Amino acid sequence: MPDIADPLPLDCPNCAAPVYGPYCAQCGQETAIAIPKWRDFAHEYAVQFVSLEGRLWRTLWLLVSQPGRLSLEFLAGRRRRYVRPLPLYLSLSFLFFLLLTLFPGPALQVDTVATPGAAQTGQPGVFQGEILQLDSAEAGWLEAVFPNYRRTLKRLELDPQGARKQLASAFLAKLPVAIFLLVPAFALGSALLYLRRRRFYMEHLLLALHVHAFVFLSLALTYPFSGEAAPLLLLVLWWAHLGLALRRVFGGRLVPQLLRAATLMLFHGMLLVVALVAALLFALTTI
Repeated sequence: MPDIADPLPLDCPNCAAPVYGPYCAQCGQETAIAIPKWRDFAHEYAVQFVSLEGRLWRTLWLLVSQPGRLSLEFLAGRRRRYVRPLPLYLSLSFLFFLLLTLFPGPALQVDTVATPGAAQTGQPGVFQGEILQLDSAEAGWLEAVFPNYRRTLKRLELDPQGARKQLASAFLAKLPVAIFLLVPAFALGSALLYLRRRRFYMEHLLLALHVHAFVFLSLALTYPFSGEAAPLLLLVLWWAHLGLALRRVFGGRLVPQLLRAATLMLFHGMLLVVALVAALLFALTTI
């Protein structure tokens, strides 16, 4: 932070309003500007995020304990005390995908299997999955959409281990974008389910950001303890959270909101499968 003895400027560096103290009365920015030091960054991070009074902890607690409340708080104009929806979503999704990159699970450690011709050549197979074992006729449409598909298959046969690592890396790079594009689709599905309520689409999008933020938070927290029962438990948790959030934001009885939540999750699950396949196909053309 700058020395308090430094003279204040006559005008705010940010909005050019007249300055009468260490903070601008118009925009709230500090008026004495200096090159920040490492301790300044650490102090700001501790105040905003690490301290118990920070907005992040307050936001996360409300996100977990009262589904849908954050959306209502934002719509009511109480926004300074919480992390905004989009930064919250981006931060939690970044945390989860960082864990997924540093500690890839079994889903990304695809084993090699035998492929046509492997027995004759003595070479190990390529990636497990029917998508990489298509014959020429079946792969025709893929080549029309992805001209490099056949070249990718050739490389997978020649260097399965190296190509496997590159494919996993490319897939992880495209996965966050694919899932992010599903958020507006989730909001559209919610808007259709509540069409008679005559709510604005942005209200549904706001709720979709908070719901997805909770999903990423739960995935990040349970990632080290993933087991066979974890996916089912997470699905039940997400269903209950979504049902309660829909009830709090849009009103109504609990049972109908849980049914709407199940319908919305089924619709979103189908879109997620499409997004995962699309991300995989695009990743195939980059190795």
